Amino acid sequence: MAPHATHFYRHRPFSLMAMALLVGTLAMAGMLCPSTTPPPDDGGDNGGTPPTGDSGLTGKYVGAARCSQCHSGVHTDWLGTLHSKALETLEEIGQGTNSACLGCHTVGFGDTGGFVDRATTNSLAGVQCENCHGAGGDHASNVNDEALRPKLNISADVCGKCHTGEHHPNFEDWQTSKHAAVNAELVPRFANGTSLNSCGKCHSGDYYYRAIIKGETVPDNALAGLTGDQMAGITCVICHNPHARTGNVPTADDGRDYQLRHPLVKYTTPTTDLTMAQDPSRFNLCGQCHHTRDRVWTDSSREPHPSDQVNVFFGEMPLPASNLEPIVPSRPSVHLNTAEQCSTCHVYRRPFVEGIAPAVSGHSFEVHMGGCVPCHGSEENAQAKLTGITVEFDFRSHLVEVALDAWAARPAQVTWCTGLNPAPTGPCWEFTSEGGPANNAGGQGKIPDGIKKARYILYYFKDGGGGGVHNPDYMREALILAEQYANEAPDVQ
Repeated sequence: MAPHATHFYRHRPFSLMAMALLVGTLAMAGMLCPSTTPPPDDGGDNGGTPPTGDSGLTGKYVGAARCSQCHSGVHTDWLGTLHSKALETLEEIGQGTNSACLGCHTVGFGDTGGFVDRATTNSLAGVQCENCHGAGGDHASNVNDEALRPKLNISADVCGKCHTGEHHPNFEDWQTSKHAAVNAELVPRFANGTSLNSCGKCHSGDYYYRAIIKGETVPDNALAGLTGDQMAGITCVICHNPHARTGNVPTADDGRDYQLRHPLVKYTTPTTDLTMAQDPSRFNLCGQCHHTRDRVWTDSSREPHPSDQVNVFFGEMPLPASNLEPIVPSRPSVHLNTAEQCSTCHVYRRPFVEGIAPAVSGHSFEVHMGGCVPCHGSEENAQAKLTGITVEFDFRSHLVEVALDAWAARPAQVTWCTGLNPAPTGPCWEFTSEGGPANNAGGQGKIPDGIKKARYILYYFKDGGGGGVHNPDYMREALILAEQYANEAPDVQ
C-alpha cells in the first residue's frame, strides 16, 4: 500500500552558550536524561511471581520510562491507556508468552534488542513510544542531534501494523472508507498550493494535525508538489489521541476509552444562526466535519456544501441574517437518543468469535444494521424500515424536482430563460454552479424566493440528509414544504 503520510519536525535554534548553561543547570539538579546502559538485574523474588528485570536490554530499545525523563507529560497520559497494559491483557488470558501475540503487545519482539520476556526485558512490556516512533536508543544517547529525532508520522500504517486481521480489522476496514484518501478533486488543488486552508481541515490529515491539533499556521502550499498517495487522508490520529485517554466515550467497552479527540455523543439546541450552525464545538466527533458551511437559501452561485449531516440530525437549517424567518421548523431527530449517536449505526462493532465470525470494527463507516437492533428488534426489521424510508424520500424529492421543472416550463420562464446570455446549460431553476442562470440581476436575481427555498431544501436533503434516515420527521416536512414553495412560486418579473 502506498503510504498516506507526511513527516513534519521542527528545528529550534539554540545558542552554544545557552546550551552550556542549560546542561550545567540540569546536571546540578540531577535532571539530565540517564544513561542508556541497562540497570543491573536484581533477580529478586516477588513473592512467588516470576522475577522481572532488564539484563537483556541492549540499548537499541530503551523503554517508555527512559522517554519519560524528557516527555513526562506524555508518559503520564500514556500510563492511563490500555496500550501501557497491553502485555498484562495477554497474561490475564494465559497468553503472555504466545509469540503470535507478543509482536503487538510488547516493544520490538522478534527484533534484535527487543522484548524477550519479563525476566530480562521487562521495561519493553506493553505498547510503548517505540512501537510507533521506532527504536529510540540513538536519539536517547544524543538528544540534541536533530537528525536522530523520530520524525512525526501520522500515517494509518503505523496503527495498521497491529490493528489488523480478523481479530481487529480496523485498518483494513478504514482502507475501504472515504477517510483513507484525500478527495480526488482536491488532490491537484493541494498539489498546486491552493485550497488547503479552506478545505484542508476536513480533507487533509496533514493540515488538520498541524493547524487544528497543534495550532500551527499552515501555508496553502504546505502540500505543494505532492501526489495523492503522499498526502494523509483522515487517518487514525485525526480522530484518536494516540497518547491519552480522553473520557469522550459515554460507556467504554471492557475498559476501552477509544481515546477520541471529541465526544462521541453530544446534544445541542437547534439553531438557525449561520455562525452557530458552522461551529464544530456544538457537535460530536463526526460533526467536527460533517456540518454545514456558509451557504443559505438566498445564495445563488452554489448549492449547500454536502456536509450538513449533523445539522439535519439536530433538525436545524441556517438562515441569512437578512431574513430570519425559518423555511423549515426545527425538529431534532429521534436518533439523537441512540447510545452512540452517529457511531451507533456507522461504527457498529462486534467481537471476534473463534471459528464462527471475524470481528467487525466499524471503521468502514458504512451503516451496519446490527446497530439498529436495540430499537428495531432485528436487522431484518431495520432493513425493512430503511427500505421504506428510502422509497418514500426518493419519491418526495422527485416531487420537488417535478415542481421546480413545472415552474421553469411555464411560458413566462421559458421566454425569460431562452433570452439569457450566457444561456444556462441546466434547468433555469438551478444554482449557477449546476448550470443555472448566471449569478447576476437578470439571471439568478430574477428567480423568486419560493424557488430558491425549494432548491436549497432539495440539495440539503440530497447531499447531507442521509436519504432521510438521519432525521425522517424533519426531512419529510422539509420536502413537503419544498414542493409547496415551488408550486406556489410566482413567475419571473
